Amino acid sequence: MLIVLFSATVTLVNGATTSVPVPPPPAPAPSTGASFPPVGSVARDYSTSGWDNLWNLVGPVQSPPITTIVDPVLPDVLPSPPPALYPSWYAPQPADIFPNMTLPSGFLFGVSTAAYQVEGAVKEDGKGPTSWDWATRQPGGTTDGTTADITDLQYYLYKLDVVRMAALGINTHSFSISWARIYPFGAADSPVNQAGLDHYSDLIDYHLEMGVKPVATLFHWDTPLALVAYYGGFLGPQIVDDFVNYAKTVFAAYKGRVTTWYTFNEPRVFCSQIAGYPFNASLPTGVNSTMAPFICSYYVVKAHVAAVKAFREMGMPGEIAYKNDDFVGPPWRANSTDDIEAVERHAAFQIGVFSDPVYTTGDWPPIMTETLPPSFLPRFTPEEIAENKGTADFYAIDDYRDQWLAAPLDGLAACVNNMSHPLWPQCNQLMQYDSNAGWSVGPNADPDSVSWLQSTPQNFRYSLQQIQDRWPTNKIYISEFGFDEAYEANRTELYLITEDVTRTNYFMTYLGEALLSIYEDGIPLMGTFAWSIVDNAEWNYGFSARFGIQYVNHTTLTRTPKRSAFALSQFFAAHLSKNATILP
Repeated sequence: MLIVLFSATVTLVNGATTSVPVPPPPAPAPSTGASFPPVGSVARDYSTSGWDNLWNLVGPVQSPPITTIVDPVLPDVLPSPPPALYPSWYAPQPADIFPNMTLPSGFLFGVSTAAYQVEGAVKEDGKGPTSWDWATRQPGGTTDGTTADITDLQYYLYKLDVVRMAALGINTHSFSISWARIYPFGAADSPVNQAGLDHYSDLIDYHLEMGVKPVATLFHWDTPLALVAYYGGFLGPQIVDDFVNYAKTVFAAYKGRVTTWYTFNEPRVFCSQIAGYPFNASLPTGVNSTMAPFICSYYVVKAHVAAVKAFREMGMPGEIAYKNDDFVGPPWRANSTDDIEAVERHAAFQIGVFSDPVYTTGDWPPIMTETLPPSFLPRFTPEEIAENKGTADFYAIDDYRDQWLAAPLDGLAACVNNMSHPLWPQCNQLMQYDSNAGWSVGPNADPDSVSWLQSTPQNFRYSLQQIQDRWPTNKIYISEFGFDEAYEANRTELYLITEDVTRTNYFMTYLGEALLSIYEDGIPLMGTFAWSIVDNAEWNYGFSARFGIQYVNHTTLTRTPKRSAFALSQFFAAHLSKNATILP
């Protein structure tokens, strides 16, 4: 097939431009089913031929328009900040939100990214394919038919992004490492890819040079496709040893330079994903979509615990945990016993599944073991329970919204005792409007993409209190929070795209509540990480959902700060302790 290249212009952070050829995005795939070979039928071949065969499962890949690291010309120049959003009598400027409240010394003002979503260059320097490289090419794999082959091309443009972070006063960047860049075949007995290790080494060093603390996640959903083909990935027991081998390789490579680590990003969401389309085409024999999330959860906990044990045995300096997600939530009807119980079921299945084993009992929440048979949710042995406890040094939560929880409309009992009920086994539902008059819980995100998201700062303090009460710890990070501005993806003029009013209000109201949670509620909050520094490939949403505090033109790869970027910068410049020491 002939691909016509056209010229594009990349604007560097100092205002300079460079012309690069960018291939057009692929056309949306036809509406047929996903295709994957039977698990276990792909031979383990760690040669170049085996690498090619794995990429053949994915299909053709777009080559990046840039294949060398781009160096910014310092100093970085930011555009002029935007004018005030509202008159001062109506709303304070970011610096004037609770001006007498200073964030604790060492507070992390961070942004977050994930390798698959921002790096691009998916087949460069020996990287192996991942489950998401495959998934986005399946019919309907993304809503807009796009892949992350190029996305933000941060693999080669990371210096531009880090310099921009430093210019905004951001002191921390939470990024993920692609397992398939380090081990293209994923497996412990397969060869390590030195080019991948070198890339992240350079990336980490540049963060340190720019005064931006690097925070690394070992796994952000991009399972090496080889491991899915060999034994079903996180649905097979072999994944534990393979993951720990990968983790130990990375720990040894970056010891002392990265001091805050995450083993897994949102494992609850990840384990739910692999049970749905298109990943359900790669389920191993004997595993169905109903049991898959819980079998996955068991192996994720075991992999996390083993990796933390290795971390400590290796004498790694710093801290380690995994990133939880979701919220506890208040009951939709305060006087409803069913809704109150629905809150507990939600807390167990959405957060407790990964928090109880690590932070409290060492075991699954009782609600889960009372509901799910061992064939669905493998039980921990007494030895495993003892090993699970205490395998996190802090609590991290991706808290995007905090909505109400209700029981199923036909009652809780009708769901709990009926495996065919559409809401089983969780048996609760989110409510986006109040039970009194039907008012929305908060401003809504883009209904064309992330209809689940609302801005709910009024419930944020309650959520943090619940987390600290249920899974107490000495330190909490909001490891991700952010907002998809309604209809931003439909806007064509740059001045309309950068005027992200709802996202700006979202960040400022959440951060004001964060200050109150520290000062009035005694919450040990020590960092917040905005998702994300750039618009990126938002998984199955493709480019139709935009969470960046910088707009990325995916034709030219130009980064342009939005109003929210300046608001965050101004807020933290005013509220961070002036004597804070962040690095290392």
